[in-house]
Amino acid sequence: MTKAGTTTGLEFSSGLIRRKLTATTEIDLIPTGAQIYGTPTATTNASKLYIKNTGSSSTDYISVGLGDATQANELDDGTSKITLGHLYGGEWMLIPYNGATNVGDVLVAPSTAEATTIEWMLFFE
Repeated sequence: MTKAGTTTGLEFSSGLIRRKLTATTEIDLIPTGAQIYGTPTATTNASKLYIKNTGSSSTDYISVGLGDATQANELDDGTSKITLGHLYGGEWMLIPYNGATNVGDVLVAPSTAEATTIEWMLFFE
C-alpha cells in the first residue's frame, strides 16, 4: 500500500481496533474529526480500510455500508446510505477510503444482537 502516485509506503495507521457489538445498531467506524490517531484529509486518496468479522458463524454477518451516520439506522435506505456487502464469520475486506467529510461515513451493523466482534484498521498518508 503506497501513497498516491508514488512508490512510498503509507506512513500512518489507526492501529488495530476491536469492538464487541451486542445490538443491531449501526456504528460509524471512522467518525470525521474524532480520530485519536490523526485525521486523514481529502488529499489522502491512497488510504485503505481493513474490516474483519472475527466470529465463526456462517449465518450471522455484519453489513458494511457507506452513507450518512446522522440519518436513521438503516443501511439500505436508497438515498443517504448504501450497503457494500456482508461479512460473515472469519471474512474480511480491504477497501479504498477517502477522508473527505463530504464523501460519507463507513457504517457497520450486525445482523443479530448476539455478541459479534469486529476489528478494523485505517492506513493513511
